[in-house]
Amino acid sequence: MENEKMTICKHCGAEIAASAKTCPKCGGKNKKPIYKRVWFWILVAILVLGIGGSIGGSGGSGSSTSSSSSETQTEEAKQEAAVEYQDVSVETLFDALESNAANASDTYKGQYLAVSGVLGTIDSDGSYIALESTNDSYMFQSVQCYIKNDEQLQKVKSLSKGDSLTVKGKVKDVGEVLGYSLDIDSIE
Repeated sequence: MENEKMTICKHCGAEIAASAKTCPKCGGKNKKPIYKRVWFWILVAILVLGIGGSIGGSGGSGSSTSSSSSETQTEEAKQEAAVEYQDVSVETLFDALESNAANASDTYKGQYLAVSGVLGTIDSDGSYIALESTNDSYMFQSVQCYIKNDEQLQKVKSLSKGDSLTVKGKVKDVGEVLGYSLDIDSIE
């Protein structure tokens, strides 16, 4: 027994053989350290493979996501370049609302329009302008045109109420009371 490795019992402190399953003095179990157990090393291997796979996987999918994102942006740019705006006056839009608001919504919502009218309201925050009709019967309705960038805002700042202009953009909403909402693409 002298050449056999010895260890200390965790329960009573007596010196026992490292290969002993129990302490001969107190009967306490002599367990292997956790790092010497087979299941510990299996768990470590699974974790290492999982972490390695997720790091490798995220790098690959990240580049395909950015590639997909840039493809989407390119397609959107092509669509914007290919957009054809339908010429329409503010009076035509309001006549459609007065005649049948549901049909006006189906006809114009989501469409790209070049709307001609008179500048009525210029929002003090620079969020939107409103195109109005010269006809007083449409006093409460307007085409609210939402400003998207600084270039458009600078153009609006050079205008005055009552100026005739054409606003190109996409109709976002149509309502029988408030009229039309449009995101501005350009102001002419």
